[in-house]
Amino acid sequence: MIRGTVREGSGGQLEPWVEIAVEDNRGGLHAIEVIVDTGFTDKLTLPTEFIERLGLPYIDSREVTLADGTTGAYDYYRGNVLWHGNLRSAAIIALDADPLLGTRMLMGNRLTVEFRDGGEVIIAEPPPPH
Repeated sequence: MIRGTVREGSGGQLEPWVEIAVEDNRGGLHAIEVIVDTGFTDKLTLPTEFIERLGLPYIDSREVTLADGTTGAYDYYRGNVLWHGNLRSAAIIALDADPLLGTRMLMGNRLTVEFRDGGEVIIAEPPPPH
């Protein structure tokens, strides 16, 4: 189970934050807080500086449409995220903004958010199939 907290963002909006760990190129894990963004359809964005510090391998540059409707080319990197105790591969977009955790990472999980400042955020694994 991954847990976090709802916090008020810079624009006064409530944002659900959780802490995840990303593996560096030597196998070490580095914690980072990310916003759970159900409007973001990819897996993960991280700041370029964090990606470079981890030494993640570059994949390529792809066209991405941001939430504000602007489109541009953004660099993708290959990384592993510690997810419910296991390393999970993820294509990570370099974006110099608050890091985002998107719906491709949440796929198959249960997300519960208590939308109030200080509210609880829970990302739970689905129950095993019967």
